[in-house]
Amino acid sequence: GHAFTYVCFDVLIRYLIFKGYAVAYTQNVTDINDRDGDILERARQKKISWQKLAKYWTDKFLDDMMALNWIAPTYYLKASEHISDMVKLIRKLIKNGLAYTGHGSVYLDITKSQKFGKLSGLSKTQMMKKSKDYEEDLGNPDKRNPLDITLWRSASTNQPPHIPAFDSPFSKGRPGWHIECSAMSIYSLGQQIDVHGGGQDLIFPHHEAEIAQSEGATGKIPFAKFWVHTGQVHYQGEKMSKSKGNIVMVSDLLKKYSANAIRWLLLSHHYRESWEFKEADLVLAQKQIEGIESNLSHCDTKMFSRLMDNDLQTPKVLDLLHQTHNQEIFTALGFTK
Repeated sequence: GHAFTYVCFDVLIRYLIFKGYAVAYTQNVTDINDRDGDILERARQKKISWQKLAKYWTDKFLDDMMALNWIAPTYYLKASEHISDMVKLIRKLIKNGLAYTGHGSVYLDITKSQKFGKLSGLSKTQMMKKSKDYEEDLGNPDKRNPLDITLWRSASTNQPPHIPAFDSPFSKGRPGWHIECSAMSIYSLGQQIDVHGGGQDLIFPHHEAEIAQSEGATGKIPFAKFWVHTGQVHYQGEKMSKSKGNIVMVSDLLKKYSANAIRWLLLSHHYRESWEFKEADLVLAQKQIEGIESNLSHCDTKMFSRLMDNDLQTPKVLDLLHQTHNQEIFTALGFTK
């Protein structure tokens, strides 16, 4: 699932470079936030630090993506190393009258943002349902509105020792999930960015919150000029999820199939498409890419540009590559010989 999203963005970056653009790309690691209880509990059970567990999964992800010939981000940032940037952003929101405190925690008042909900197009009822799905603390008595966004969560007085707490002017605690991304984006790319992306499941509440936080703190509108959201990968009839256990690891697939075959399978689906993983499709992808690798040529790339300019039509581009065996297209899509 993650590989689909990040290979799709890898192709977007490669295509922008192919077109002559200079690209700065930020990706962040949520190694700590206000609701990472499951991760912290797993670390406790394994009798290792949360930092060590976060590093293990981060390194595994990076190894898998590098094996797929992924272009490393310009900035690869860890949330735990940018707490001060989050605090600065929260203080700015409080100063601008857009956030308020309660018992050491800080919340973003969504009623102060007229645009809140426009990215997702959800009604308040739909937002409430989605928030429940994401386990947002809708019943928190400190919130003025149940949909208000938690920017900083105060540590409880009887908090277990394995749960970290960071210093801030508000209280010892942990940053909210959403404020992390706003802070790291502004830190690395400035107050306004050209393209922001992620999975479709992040549109609400995560990206809605990012817009409200970033624009509320900086006054720069829009926060992101273009939004690119990828579809979800399903396996055994459900969305791939670590919690459900229905995940397929890239490292395991690489024992049987080439990196080019995996990339071909991923790009055979449009980035906005949700789809079901079937190993039989990967077997076919392996055969298709091997036929192309053995007979690459040079020819015109105009049709390639037309297809990519039209919302990154990678499935049609693969059809074109299958017909032409074009070396330039092969390379521009991140395949290696």
